[in-house]
Amino acid sequence: MTFEWNDDDVLALIEEAVERGLQTGADLLLDESNRLAPIETGDLIRSGRAVAAEEEAAVGYNTPYAIRQHEDLSYRHDSGREAKFLEKALHRNADRIIDAVADEIREHLS
Repeated sequence: MTFEWNDDDVLALIEEAVERGLQTGADLLLDESNRLAPIETGDLIRSGRAVAAEEEAAVGYNTPYAIRQHEDLSYRHDSGREAKFLEKALHRNADRIIDAVADEIREHLS
């Protein structure tokens, strides 16, 4: 019996699994953040993006006022909406996000 180790193929599969896992986690974070974000016109939520590439993921919003809405604690928001929406979503859901990333990696490597 011979054994052939295809390290490039294995590494590519692992890298793809990690990227997919990170995208799953980023999507979950964006969904949870959108549940907390101010929604007066809906533009802020529609501008939200979750992107994963290689070994990194990013979640953010792209409106001229996104940072101010996130950071200014003096703004009044509708019930269930609040400042620090992205930060709070991350802290409140960290374990779920980590589990989602790990689950997606495991599933992809199975």
